[in-house]
Amino acid sequence: MLTRFSPLSGNRFGIGLGISLVVSLLFNYSQSHINQNLSTQFKASQLTVDSLTAKNHALDNQLQGLVQARDAAQLAADNTQQENEKLRRDARVRVDEVRTVIQHEDCYSQPLPGAVTERMHYY
Repeated sequence: MLTRFSPLSGNRFGIGLGISLVVSLLFNYSQSHINQNLSTQFKASQLTVDSLTAKNHALDNQLQGLVQARDAAQLAADNTQQENEKLRRDARVRVDEVRTVIQHEDCYSQPLPGAVTERMHYY
C-alpha cells in the first residue's frame, strides 16, 4: 500500500519544526534569564561569605588578644598571691622569733597594747 504524497504534509512538518524552534528559543531565553539571576545571586552570596570570613578573622584576632590578656592577668594575680603568702609566712616566722626572744623577759606575761594587736590582723 502506497501512500500519496500530499503537499500539506510538508507544511505540517514545517509548522511543527517552527513551533519546536519557537519553544526552544523561549526555553533558552528563560534558561538564560534564570542563569543570569543565579549568577547575580551567587556573586552576592560570595560577597557575603567574604565579608563574614573577614569578620570571623577579626573576631578571632580579638579573641586571641583577650585570651592573652586574661592569661597575663592570671599570671600577675598568681604572682601577687604567692608574694602575699610569702610575706605572711615571713611575718609569722618573725613573730615566732620575737616571742621566742621575749619569752624569758618580764614583759612576756603582760598583754600587748591595742595598737599592736590591731596591726596583727594576719593571725
